[in-house]
Amino acid sequence: MFSIREATPGDNEALLRLEAESPQGTGISILIDRDDYFYRSRMHDRARVLLATENDRVVGVMAYALKDVVLDGAQDRAAYFYDLRGDATYRRSMKRGLLRLWQAVHEEVLAADAALLYGHVKCDNYDSLNVVTRLGAEEAASFDILTLPSLRGPTIPLNDHLDALDVEIARIDRAVGERSLKPTHFAAAYERGAELGYLKGIFRLEIGSSSAQVSAWDLSGIYRGRVLHMPLSLRALGWFLNPLATVLPVPRVPVVGQQISYLQLFDPVCSGPCGHQLLKALISQIRRNAHAEGIDILTLFVYRDDPLARLPHFTPQTVLHYHTMVFPLRRTERPKRPFYLDIRDV
Repeated sequence: MFSIREATPGDNEALLRLEAESPQGTGISILIDRDDYFYRSRMHDRARVLLATENDRVVGVMAYALKDVVLDGAQDRAAYFYDLRGDATYRRSMKRGLLRLWQAVHEEVLAADAALLYGHVKCDNYDSLNVVTRLGAEEAASFDILTLPSLRGPTIPLNDHLDALDVEIARIDRAVGERSLKPTHFAAAYERGAELGYLKGIFRLEIGSSSAQVSAWDLSGIYRGRVLHMPLSLRALGWFLNPLATVLPVPRVPVVGQQISYLQLFDPVCSGPCGHQLLKALISQIRRNAHAEGIDILTLFVYRDDPLARLPHFTPQTVLHYHTMVFPLRRTERPKRPFYLDIRDV
């Protein structure tokens, strides 16, 4: 018998098995290793994880969170969907798990008076893109994730500013401004991240009238990645660089099958004539500090039209591309860009 129900902590192991069958991407294929499937939902105040089951076997999962956000300068309600996964035997036909889950989520967020439903999908995750576009979602914006290995080298202590977190949050809030998808209670993610120990710090460099800052989040205790496939060019680069990285300050390229820990960098803010150069220098120092702390990979998240920052260039580097997909509900027009990228959403 086929049914849909809300997931409970007792479903954790079944959901982790489903996750293990759902690598993301085709060029660089990444599998997420979690200890707690529900860690993303714990970051939100109003989240639900729905399961599709057949004869007590989990064949699909989809989660969503209701959020009060800014849409075109006004407060409204949106629903963020995430962790859309389907058993391989159901994914291709869409006749059961994914389609029925989407319908269930759609009904619930409509009842909650959400203006829209949105989510982020990797550009080469064709299965998920096909599902959401066939159901009416549209690409509304795109963001990039700069992916860098940590780097051997001298460490320099950086002020984490956690002793004045409210001041730093207000500073970021003012810089971001009233952009679409920004939570109306902007401080909530930072406060929850600090409470759970995920927020490592808000780091900044300043020279004269120029400055650059990022917030750093370490979820390596519960969230790790594993590379399943890499292009031959990157593997060949690893064969050359990795032996050198044991003795020299050169980057190390992840090996297929290796479990890797991440430090995630969000809310980059640059100001002044040298702001973007300072952002690159700041990331370089964070890479060295992260290497000393056992972090493998750093990721920087930036919307392509973000007015506050752009991706700096490093050699070597990998850039992953994502679409923000929007499904209109109460409103017909997609929100105006630029969007805000909430740490809780990725």
